[in-house]
Amino acid sequence: MNYTKSLGNLVKAARLKSGLTQAELAHEMGLGLRTVADIENYEANPRFDTLCRVISYLNLPVDSIFYSEGQSEKENILRKIIHQELSDFSENDLNVALEVLEGLRKGLHPQDPK
Repeated sequence: MNYTKSLGNLVKAARLKSGLTQAELAHEMGLGLRTVADIENYEANPRFDTLCRVISYLNLPVDSIFYSEGQSEKENILRKIIHQELSDFSENDLNVALEVLEGLRKGLHPQDPK
């Protein structure tokens, strides 16, 4: 598994969604520009404290970094998009979204007893 690629893709997607340059993101997180650029270009093996700072600041889905093995690129992209879209939801919004998804699943697979 290529953790550096997963991390780089997530960081870049989150940065672009926020409308920040690499320099702006680095400044806001208190990191060097080279660190952010290396992460996005799959050339970094960040220290644990740096990794935690990046994950926390950008609200990245840790499972997409460490548990994407065996999933197709399409599944990984879908998970990233869903996580990014839901990250700003309130607790009530999340409950409604889960109910909608459950209704969708039941409609698509009525024979599935889940």
